[in-house]
Amino acid sequence: MAQSDSSTSFVKLSLLPSGFLTLPEHFFCADQHDQTVRNLVPSMSFLLQHPVTGTRIVFDLGMRKNLNDYPPDIQPHLKTRQPIHTEPDVSDSLRKGDLGPDDIDAVILSHVHYDHVGNPKDFARAKFIVGSGTRHLLEHGMKYHSAAKFEKDLLPGERTIELGTQRSKMNPLPSYNADLALSNIPPTQGLDAIIPDINHEWRPVGPFPNAIDLFGDGLVYIVDSPGHLMGHLNVLTRVADKGWVYLAGDACHHARILDGLTDMASWSENGMTVCIHADKEVATDTLRRIRKLKTHGFEGSMVEVVLAHDAKWFWEHQDAIWPQTLTVT
Repeated sequence: MAQSDSSTSFVKLSLLPSGFLTLPEHFFCADQHDQTVRNLVPSMSFLLQHPVTGTRIVFDLGMRKNLNDYPPDIQPHLKTRQPIHTEPDVSDSLRKGDLGPDDIDAVILSHVHYDHVGNPKDFARAKFIVGSGTRHLLEHGMKYHSAAKFEKDLLPGERTIELGTQRSKMNPLPSYNADLALSNIPPTQGLDAIIPDINHEWRPVGPFPNAIDLFGDGLVYIVDSPGHLMGHLNVLTRVADKGWVYLAGDACHHARILDGLTDMASWSENGMTVCIHADKEVATDTLRRIRKLKTHGFEGSMVEVVLAHDAKWFWEHQDAIWPQTLTVT
């Protein structure tokens, strides 16, 4: 861990550009019926620096720099998301501020879709924090649609922390039984491996029933945010006295959905009605809670919600790219 920074009491949050991909809008937004509309969007990563401990955390790793390094069964899907730009990747973005992957203490993955996992092998020292059921998902996969391909050996087993959960609402895998799945997979180290002597139990925070106060000081919360994919996690972090940022991952894929102007899209595939989210009903409930957070704020302060693929937000916040930090007023 780096030396602590006593000059601030809040988290330093920086944007890390980590690739672009192209999304057909009709797969994401219910109001888009023109199947030719395609948007080049970022897959954003973020650097969080804790002021007291000096701990450095990266949230999501974006696109893999060399597309050929993705496994063969993901390659057909990548062709549907062209054009794709993978430079700079998250490691390149860190180096622009005189940091590298070896300077990172922990990586929190919102989930394990290909456009969020980058190349974990680059982060040879970091602990990886993932949501409940992630290792089962990587091992067994799912059969919903073409994006549901995963790498069994994605995570470094000895450095992976899979969070338990108190919920059992989402069951997107017919073969998934939480108690059985977790009992059949060796337990991981707990969060004490990163931040010792802190109560890391799930508890309600704001509109969310399950969140973990990572440092025990109310500066970084890991939020259980089910619906998009098994193990989907978000992060709520305090960046100023009256400033919070909520990193929403793939809770939804367009600001119009977040703002309630349209719904999440559904379509027919292989004789089934499917959605980009593994469980649309649960994803809708999670989004309802995020909207409540955005509308009413948290602890008397407004909250800026950032979607992983929000191109407008990305281009409007170029001054937050590392080594600069995000300013929230």
